[in-house]
Amino acid sequence: MPSPANKTAPETEARIVDLVRSGATRSAVAREVGVNPSTVSRVVRQTEGLEFARIGSGSSGTPEGAAKARGYRSEYMRARREQIADKLLDAAERSADRAKTEEDPRRLASLMQAADASMRAYSNVTKPDAITTEQEAMRGALSIFEKFSVNAELLTGSVLPPVRPGLIQD
Repeated sequence: MPSPANKTAPETEARIVDLVRSGATRSAVAREVGVNPSTVSRVVRQTEGLEFARIGSGSSGTPEGAAKARGYRSEYMRARREQIADKLLDAAERSADRAKTEEDPRRLASLMQAADASMRAYSNVTKPDAITTEQEAMRGALSIFEKFSVNAELLTGSVLPPVRPGLIQD
């Protein structure tokens, strides 16, 4: 816990927040305000909804801009994971093919371990995309269920007689 002598003044923190919101980088803010760059990082980390601008990605430091930048990065990362996954599957297939004709038990074990390691790595690389796909499917299922519930409520309201007070209905 920092001592009171090392505490950043509220005016300084407010100035840091303003500069970061305007799109300034960590080092530019530190120079402007005259504090250590780690102090700037701490203030940004402790201020909810505040992030540094992402240079070259169209982010202005606002939460909306940061979300847009994350979208670009996530699309790039998805494409990279697909490339890596393809290479891992190829490596597993090569190891398995070589293992078919191998007669030396040690080499056979080594090839099978290599194939197993490639498949485990493939699973780890593709897991984030599989989870995202499942989450999107669940959101779709939930929206279909919500539509069904609304339609069922409208239908039963138009078919059934109105509820009378004090009457228990099944």
